[in-house]
Amino acid sequence: MSLPISCNKDRWWEGYNVYLENSDVQEHVGEWIEDDFESKVVKILYDGLGGDNIGVDQPLRVLGIGSAEGQQEILQLEKLKTKFSKLSTTVIEPNKQMFLQYQETVRQKSSDLTGIEFEWHNQTYQDYVILHGVKKKYHFISMVHSIYYVGDSDLEETIKELYDILVPGGVILMLLLTDHTGIGKLLHTFPNLATQEQNSAPSDPSMTKSNRLINSTDVKSILDKHQIAYTQSELREFLNITACFTGIDAAKRNLLLDILTQTIDFKASVSTTVYNQVLDFVKDHMSVRKSHHNDDELCYFDTVNDILLITK
Repeated sequence: MSLPISCNKDRWWEGYNVYLENSDVQEHVGEWIEDDFESKVVKILYDGLGGDNIGVDQPLRVLGIGSAEGQQEILQLEKLKTKFSKLSTTVIEPNKQMFLQYQETVRQKSSDLTGIEFEWHNQTYQDYVILHGVKKKYHFISMVHSIYYVGDSDLEETIKELYDILVPGGVILMLLLTDHTGIGKLLHTFPNLATQEQNSAPSDPSMTKSNRLINSTDVKSILDKHQIAYTQSELREFLNITACFTGIDAAKRNLLLDILTQTIDFKASVSTTVYNQVLDFVKDHMSVRKSHHNDDELCYFDTVNDILLITK
């Protein structure tokens, strides 16, 4: 029986790291933060919060959920510092290795991050809520590719909860995959690659039982239902999936396939027929381009992300 990769947090993170190694999403997110974050987030916060009072009389309160190694969040904080002199940042990141890397980066860049206080939580958002409650209010909440942790059954309540802890004039930034390209299309076409019996508990109870990945349409439908205001913009990425078709590094190939299909040990857990059907689908939806470094042909999966800016 095949199981969704969300049942095993360690396997998920192994696969996600391979995904990041082969994707240019970090580069594009960084470009968006550099080019658009100040006008689309900082200005909204400054105008909506009566800017001169925030950051002087009280710190701008920031919540990072699924902060990873902090690469994108630190860029956001540096932009926020241009308008708000004091920031209080709560970091929630369940992966120990990435959590420690974030802390190390903050230590190394301490001179650039003066005026920013960090509160660290090496746990999931769900565990954070259980231990600390949801009494604290935030001006800005950042969720870059981290809403997937929540799971279908808890998604609506989590979005309502996040909106409740956002102060009037605040902003929630969500970046997540759409359902109409790349991985979204693959999982829509093959919705039953991994299933978990109801009496089979996941190795980590905070992880979900489905291989269906939450996408921007799921979130937008909930926002629309509750008449929560948001704006939407697209951010494209290209995922190098050449490893899926070569035998150079079998471990990385399998991890990449696990992430694409959201299935633990996908190659070994499905029939040859299903495996070939999935690979054929990937081939039909990929593009082939020359490498920048040599004449090798590389395979790319074109994927679209949505940037949702939720305002109150």
